[in-house]
Amino acid sequence: MSWFKVFSAVVVANIVSWIIISIIGWLIFFVVFDSMTDFMEKKMESQLSKEFPPITVPAPSLPSRDIQRQWEEAEKDRQRKQAAAQREAEQKRAMIQKNRELCEFWQAEFSKDRTEKSKAYRDMACTRYRNNL
Repeated sequence: MSWFKVFSAVVVANIVSWIIISIIGWLIFFVVFDSMTDFMEKKMESQLSKEFPPITVPAPSLPSRDIQRQWEEAEKDRQRKQAAAQREAEQKRAMIQKNRELCEFWQAEFSKDRTEKSKAYRDMACTRYRNNL
C-alpha cells in the first residue's frame, strides 16, 4: 500500500468517526436536556401548587347607586365624545370652505395677471383644497 492510500484511509476514518461521535453526542444531549426540562417543570408545578394555593374571591355586589352613577358617567362621556366629533367635523368643513375660497381667489388672480407667482399660489391652494376633500 502506498503512503497516499494509508493517509487517505486515516483521514476518512477520522472524519467518519467524528461524524458518528457528533451524532451520538447530540442524541445524548437532547435526551438529557429533555428529561431535565421535564423534571424541572414537574418540580416547579409542585412547588407552585404548595406555595400558592388557588384563591377564590367572590365577586363584589354593586349597589344600585353605583350602577346608576356609572351609567350617568358613561352617558356624559358619550355626549362629550359626540360633541368633540361634531366640533371636529365643523372645523374640517370650515377648513375645506376656506381652502376652496383661496383656490377660487388665486384662479381669478392668475386669470387677471398670468404671472408665475400667481400660478404657483393657485396650484398650491387648489392642491390643498383637493387634498382636503
